[in-house]
Amino acid sequence: MKKIKLSEQIIIEKELFIKNNQELSIHTKQNHKYDIQKFINFLLKNNKELDLDLVRKFISELNKKYANKSILRIISNLRSFCNILEKKKIIAYNFFNDLSNPKIEKKLPMVATIKEIDQLINSIDLSKKYGIRDKCIIEIIYSTGMRVSELNKLNIEDIDLEMNQAIVFGKGNKYRAVIFGNSTANLLKKYLLKRDSYKNNEKAFFLNNRGERLSVRTIQHIIKKYVAIAGIDNKFHTHTLRHSFATHLLDGGADLRVVQELLGHSSPKTTEIYTHISVEKSRDIYTKAHPKA
Repeated sequence: MKKIKLSEQIIIEKELFIKNNQELSIHTKQNHKYDIQKFINFLLKNNKELDLDLVRKFISELNKKYANKSILRIISNLRSFCNILEKKKIIAYNFFNDLSNPKIEKKLPMVATIKEIDQLINSIDLSKKYGIRDKCIIEIIYSTGMRVSELNKLNIEDIDLEMNQAIVFGKGNKYRAVIFGNSTANLLKKYLLKRDSYKNNEKAFFLNNRGERLSVRTIQHIIKKYVAIAGIDNKFHTHTLRHSFATHLLDGGADLRVVQELLGHSSPKTTEIYTHISVEKSRDIYTKAHPKA
């Protein structure tokens, strides 16, 4: 077993490590800083030569306070940090490379029922000033499965109301086509009549009260507002509509690869989460309905 003595340089290197990663978000940098400091505090408290057993003891103490997801992040951050320490020969060996990552139980995303989607859509008062716009927002997300960030970027020229399709700019800087039905197309046409009354040069499809592009935060707020009005689960949010789109398509017999393409997933494995939701739904129905369940 290789033994390593704790060096005061580790504390100095922590500051250099944070400083040299300025491209990271503030939140990520804070996590790096706190995670490394946790390990430094542990080492100072134990004041022993660093070996695999000591690293395992550190993880054991984390298990008493943190969930596996947080522990995975801490191990990952310390693994990266200690790789640098090893390259600089401040430590002789990075024991975090010998650790197995904790298993993270994947949570199935929340999905609204078709009845709940109807409640949400029907809760919108079309006589209100922004009623048609708000109904368009909810319908087009549920009809196409687009992300809220993609809806935010949507421009007038991106929507083809003759073909009932839109071109969206998604993750990985990739464009893809999404499709919608006639009822959504008719609603979008009604919205355009109102939208055009602004008579400005804004190219964004969905506008706020100043005739400017709707922000992601405002779109999220709009959907949360109608979730409350409809009286459905208050945990539902914009992504719930996307999850529901995918799950309802698969429940209706759609091919997994078609759903993958419509969602803009680069790998079918990402889309497979929705097949698990359908299996769980089938299991619930079976348990409630079958006399021998």
